[in-house]
Amino acid sequence: MTGRGTAPPRPARVLLALSSGRFCMGLQLQTIASLTPFLMADLGFSYSQIGLLIGLFLAPGVLLALPGSVLIARFGHLGIGVTGVVLMAAGSLWLALADGFAGAMAARLVSGTGAILMNIAFLRLVARLFEGKAMNSAISIVMSAWPVGLGLAAVSYPLLAETAGWRQPLWILTAVTVGAAVLGLAFVREPARPATAAVPRPSSLFRLDARSRWLSFTLGAAFACFTAGGILFLSFAPPLLIERGMTLAGASAATSLIVWLGLVGTPLGGWAADRLGSARGVILGGSLASALLVAGVLLDLAPTVLTLLLGIAWGAPAAPFSGLLQRTLPEADLGTGYGIYFTLFYAGFFAFPAMGGWLVDATGSAAAPLWLAVALLLASAALILVFYALARALRPDADAAD
Repeated sequence: MTGRGTAPPRPARVLLALSSGRFCMGLQLQTIASLTPFLMADLGFSYSQIGLLIGLFLAPGVLLALPGSVLIARFGHLGIGVTGVVLMAAGSLWLALADGFAGAMAARLVSGTGAILMNIAFLRLVARLFEGKAMNSAISIVMSAWPVGLGLAAVSYPLLAETAGWRQPLWILTAVTVGAAVLGLAFVREPARPATAAVPRPSSLFRLDARSRWLSFTLGAAFACFTAGGILFLSFAPPLLIERGMTLAGASAATSLIVWLGLVGTPLGGWAADRLGSARGVILGGSLASALLVAGVLLDLAPTVLTLLLGIAWGAPAAPFSGLLQRTLPEADLGTGYGIYFTLFYAGFFAFPAMGGWLVDATGSAAAPLWLAVALLLASAALILVFYALARALRPDADAAD
């Protein structure tokens, strides 16, 4: 990696193509949550089934997070990434044609597998194509495309479904995702491999220092709880707000504020962590503030205003979370450490929305999954304290990454 900023020819086109894949990932993720009333009315889905379908989207990551580097080394970043985008398009088309729960499950698994492959490949591809000072800016642009897709879907899908039926957004989504695959093939080129590059041996994925293993598990669990808390709010707050008198469009717009303001909160959190020299403070503050703000929405204390603040609070810890393993694990353990970290993230994303849907069916209360969100956000704060305690206890002289 060089110190100066380098970029491929026509970098704007490359960033557009790679960002479009992440944008489509956000659009794909939000399909079930934003179309919940229509799927329940037309296909008879329960809240438990809705929660399961939401979680299934990233469930393939449990199996793909660790071997992802092996696949990319064998087949190339661009090949794996574009294959993932095509699978996302196939999954959204399948969902548009589904007439029952089994078909919807299969569609979500296909879309989710594609999203995981695309995400792993495209983010690594950005780091390979943009070096030095150009890399951080390029990665931030590509990463920001995902929440934009989420927010746009949360606002537009219900409006399209009300006017043209719930399948109409999925037809449009399929076309947009196919367009993203075309952009990838047209504008991106696979970087040349170093002469010494080799396909990683699968056995190397399972050799890990005990300290690195504990830190990876703890931080992965913390990030899984934190992210799931926000996704539960984004997925299950609209039914609660509708119960309290909002229209579907109004509830969707209000809830989507957590995503739009996250675009402010994420860079703000990274800046604050650098400025204050305390990733721990930003993560703890963001987790605790998010828990209190979700509780405030549950108590009906100006939900639109609180959701605005929640977007900033929930967005702030994203950058500090992402850099902690880099600062606390030795270089040799980073690949496997991040594999564990993301495996737990994907597992939590699968399990907790399904649990939230089950809670609605079991209790009859739209508030139940939001109380689960509060508990998860508090658990994330507790796990971060455990992470720092372990970092010091297992190697007292090491950098604790404050």
